[in-house]
Amino acid sequence: MNNLQEKVIRAMVEMYGFYSIEELSEMTEVSVSSIKHSLSDIARQIEDYGAKLLRVPRKGICMVATDQQREKIVEKLDSYANSNPESFFYRKNYILDILFHYPANYTIQLFSEELCVSRKIIQRDLEEIRKYLDRFHLKLLKRKNKGIEVSGHEFDFRQAIVDIRNRKYWKHAYIDDLPENLDYRISKRALTFFSDYYSEKDIMKVQEYLIRSERQLGVVFVDISFCRLTEYLLLLQNRIREGKKIQNTADREMTKLEEGYRKAAGDILYKMFPQEKDMELEIQFLAAKIFVARTCETVRKVQDEELLDLAEEYVHIVLQAIQKENTLHWKKLEEQIASFLKTIKIKHDYMLVEWDDLHKDVQQQLHSIYAVCMAYAIRLEEQLGFVLTQDEIAWITLLIQQAAVMSGSGKQAVFVTAADPYTSKYEAMKIENEAENLEIVKIVHINEYDSEKTEGKLVISTVPLKHKKENEIEITKHVSQLDLNKISSRIADDEKKRQNQQVIDTVRKTFRRELIAANVAVSTKREAIQEASRLLIRQGCLSEDVTDKVFDLEEKRPTTIGSQIAMVHVYKESVKESGIAILRMKYPTMWSETSTVRLVFFLAINYENSKEILLLFKQLYSLIDNEEVMEEILETEEPDRIYEILMREIG
Repeated sequence: MNNLQEKVIRAMVEMYGFYSIEELSEMTEVSVSSIKHSLSDIARQIEDYGAKLLRVPRKGICMVATDQQREKIVEKLDSYANSNPESFFYRKNYILDILFHYPANYTIQLFSEELCVSRKIIQRDLEEIRKYLDRFHLKLLKRKNKGIEVSGHEFDFRQAIVDIRNRKYWKHAYIDDLPENLDYRISKRALTFFSDYYSEKDIMKVQEYLIRSERQLGVVFVDISFCRLTEYLLLLQNRIREGKKIQNTADREMTKLEEGYRKAAGDILYKMFPQEKDMELEIQFLAAKIFVARTCETVRKVQDEELLDLAEEYVHIVLQAIQKENTLHWKKLEEQIASFLKTIKIKHDYMLVEWDDLHKDVQQQLHSIYAVCMAYAIRLEEQLGFVLTQDEIAWITLLIQQAAVMSGSGKQAVFVTAADPYTSKYEAMKIENEAENLEIVKIVHINEYDSEKTEGKLVISTVPLKHKKENEIEITKHVSQLDLNKISSRIADDEKKRQNQQVIDTVRKTFRRELIAANVAVSTKREAIQEASRLLIRQGCLSEDVTDKVFDLEEKRPTTIGSQIAMVHVYKESVKESGIAILRMKYPTMWSETSTVRLVFFLAINYENSKEILLLFKQLYSLIDNEEVMEEILETEEPDRIYEILMREIG
């Protein structure tokens, strides 16, 4: 393998479907001729992992690989990059090792000489390292006559060190001989990694402290959280032994945590350092780490009424947008999301950097639900005061999807009878068995029937009703086949009415021919955002160019939803009139470290009426959930044709 091949294969791993060599060249900045010359070697290296590189005339190339095969290929690429002095990854790790562990007034010239590259390359590397350290709230400083150094808070140094070590040193050969009392959540792979830095004695003690804290709190940490807490405590132990203790809060809010978490953290630290004083800040930060750690318990009790109200509003509109308004156990789902919002708030207040790359899989498997959850996350962000990460939105998506799946049928009904309970249950069963997507949630005797309590549900009555309402249907007491046909027909009619004129009007005035651009030649995400912003300004939808605002938001949380689609949105204060700009790019554009985009929906929404917002989100969900329609748009090169497709689907 060489650097060119490593760069091209890394891009291929992140792409799905067919793409041209020209598109691959645009993404990697490697010439078309160089890619063509290396393609046979690249194909052989990919095949070593069971994957295939397809080459189809007029369609392009496509890497066919499972997620597991892609992961193994990335492991190989990382291993190559981390051991190759010509690779940026190698230089980055070398520079960071020096700056974190051996600060000795290193200058650009000194790095240049030791790594055998030009000063210009080192300067470019340092700019990338500066961006990387920003994630951990650390600053890369160039001091005159002193060289380069990293400045920041001790807790942030620890977070960065954990990330650097995980990326560089995570090995793929394991220790087979495990200690007898090693916790089941520490895998062979994790133990091998820990053993490079910490003694077996320290590892075993730390796991014992964590297991005691679980008993104290009445929780069980999931495996990944248990490993990360173990790693943090081992690093903390080394840093404090070196005299590097947390001395200040560095402008963090330090929201007060429940006493149980503070006590659990204090018990661990005083076991580890019985003679140490002034441990209050160490206790607070460890308590926050324990609080946000994922556990096997499904939900933590939330007392915050504002968070519960926010979760209730969010769940209501998202479930309706994905047409799952009949989802059962709404209350439980609201509590789960409120609990997760509390966790997110603690992470934000303490500036905890937690990652699991959940969004990559969720964007592929649940991209339409993810899109709706992300689009309406703007409401959560306005109330919380910060931007949610892709992984946080992915977790919310997972909670909502699982609640919707567990709820079963789509249409809920109330069955009104004058028969005995046994006959009534039997007749209800007959109806459910015949009528597709119908769930009878309540059987009511006519004497107890209250039409005011049946809003949103279909009422099926074997008894004549005096003041028949729109949602009521009368059948005979025998529940014959004709009756069953009548019910099925009514359900089908109701389904058609869902696509009413209000939906069409709302969506048509938001999607416009003038807001669509196809075959747009842009090379960066910023250029794509700027082009969409211009379209919206020209049509009077935006009061100003929002490129900088949107790009800043994208840097915090990319808006990719999988399948080479991004759903960008701008906050309401810049929106004059609602509109959605659509960009179909000529080539895939890098949207994040791990994803490319060819189709952008830029949402500028200013509807005050929540019903209009709901209708729009429903239509967006239906569009994005239709893979054939999305593929048709991606293959279309004319704006007029894209508009025709949209109007055809809207109705």
